[in-house]
Amino acid sequence: MSLYIKKRPKSNLNPRITFLKMLFFVLALIIISRLFYLQIFRHDYYESLAQMRHSSIEEIVPNRGTIYVQDSKNNNALVPVAQNQEFYLFYGVPVEIENVTSTIAQIEKVLPMTDEERWQIFLKLDKDNDPYEPIRKFLTRNEKEALEKLKITGTGFKPQIKRIYPQKNLFAHVLGFLGFKKDKRIGQYGVEEYFENDLAGESNSDGIDILLTLDPVIQFKVCTILEDWSKKMLAQDATAIVVNPSNGHILAMCDKPDFDLNNYFKVESNNTYLNKAVSQAYEPGSVFKALSMAVAIDLNKVSPDTEYVDKGFIKFGPDIIRNADNKKYGLVNMTQILEDSINTGMIFAALKIGNNNFKKYIQDFGFAKQTGIKLPAEASGNLLSLKNKGDIYLATASYGQGIMVTPLQMIMSYAVIANDGILMQPQILLKKIYNNNEKENFNSKQVRRVISSKTANILKAMLVSVVKNGHGDNAQVDGYYVAGKTGTANIAKKSGKGYSDETNHTFVGFAPVDEPKFVILTKFSKPKNVRFSSDSAAPAFAEIAKFLLQYYQIPPDY
Repeated sequence: MSLYIKKRPKSNLNPRITFLKMLFFVLALIIISRLFYLQIFRHDYYESLAQMRHSSIEEIVPNRGTIYVQDSKNNNALVPVAQNQEFYLFYGVPVEIENVTSTIAQIEKVLPMTDEERWQIFLKLDKDNDPYEPIRKFLTRNEKEALEKLKITGTGFKPQIKRIYPQKNLFAHVLGFLGFKKDKRIGQYGVEEYFENDLAGESNSDGIDILLTLDPVIQFKVCTILEDWSKKMLAQDATAIVVNPSNGHILAMCDKPDFDLNNYFKVESNNTYLNKAVSQAYEPGSVFKALSMAVAIDLNKVSPDTEYVDKGFIKFGPDIIRNADNKKYGLVNMTQILEDSINTGMIFAALKIGNNNFKKYIQDFGFAKQTGIKLPAEASGNLLSLKNKGDIYLATASYGQGIMVTPLQMIMSYAVIANDGILMQPQILLKKIYNNNEKENFNSKQVRRVISSKTANILKAMLVSVVKNGHGDNAQVDGYYVAGKTGTANIAKKSGKGYSDETNHTFVGFAPVDEPKFVILTKFSKPKNVRFSSDSAAPAFAEIAKFLLQYYQIPPDY
């Protein structure tokens, strides 16, 4: 018996299965080859792209310290005048963007662009193999959130810290700003520069905070008054300083013109950044006579009642020195010499002092050397003319010509008279506040006694008479005894030979006289519509003094 076995028909699926197997094999081979190519041959390229994007997006820097002032009328509340604020850098990832035009249209729904900006962004995003391109810096949180809602492919955000100056112009010259030096941000000018190392911190430690002596209310009022008077006088520039004579604390320091610290680059010249109160020396003129008189009295060479017969001029060989407007005063005493700002009378007292004594005292007042205030680029001024032989150099120096001083030196010398004859170091830094909230206080520093207490009191009385009866009458504040002196100084010609008709106007004074709470300096360079400081710096001083007397609630003297 034979068996019959029926053969199964061949399936027509076999060729298809074979084809699919081959296809998967080929695809797998392609993928493996591609991965091998990318991971081995192109490894360095893509690693560099990744590092580029990572370094562009993840930049870790320490937080810069905050700069504060304190409001003495509001429980000494700290007021930030330089601080960090978080913004966002908006960037694109061109390798992920398919349609650049459409992407830009989406972005414009939140961030309006000019034609030029639109074109520049197009050029940035229309790049192959580009992992990162910045689109817009310093976006606000609202702008960031609005863009996020659009879910734009190929874009992202990076937290970005920006240095903000809430008061804009108000503390411009004292603070300085955080600017660029090559590709690094660094403090430039003012406190930002002087305390760069403290504020900037280190890679593993944030910067420390700093508290200044400035009073924000006083600063605002002083700067406002200074700007008003500078415009009235059509002055080239102006400076005002207020200091507490008993401790050297700088309560206000202003220069005009100023600038917005948040847009510091919008200035016509870098000279605008210069803090002229500490960095620019000038010939002060007759405001210096009070110091010359103090020296003569301290050495017992003259007294307030010492008399002098003024003929209107004094000769030094071929040279003749005259009084302003060629005036002749006749018989006068030392108080009247200050009241009427008589050049010849001041020379009379100075010649009794002698060059060596005069120079020593003036140096003790703080001239021809830096004061030591913690601000950059402080000028020293100079007394170089006193190295020359001949009494004429002592004569001109006695009334503030031929010597160079800074406004800060000038105000601190008057603070000596206000402070019973003792020179204090001017102080802008009150304390440092460390990250653990530990505080380092900076105490007042007494430099030296310059004149006796008796001499200081005599000068106070003489300077009160200057304001009440003399050229300083526009500095008077009703009800108070105010001490001070005017100074109108001709500016030397650029050629260095002789003087021009242009002038610097200065007034320095203090109040109340019995226990001075403040000393004020006002200075105007090259005012165009007044001749003498009695009509410019003096009334500006009076306006500031009146405010301060009310601010400190000081009762009237009479």
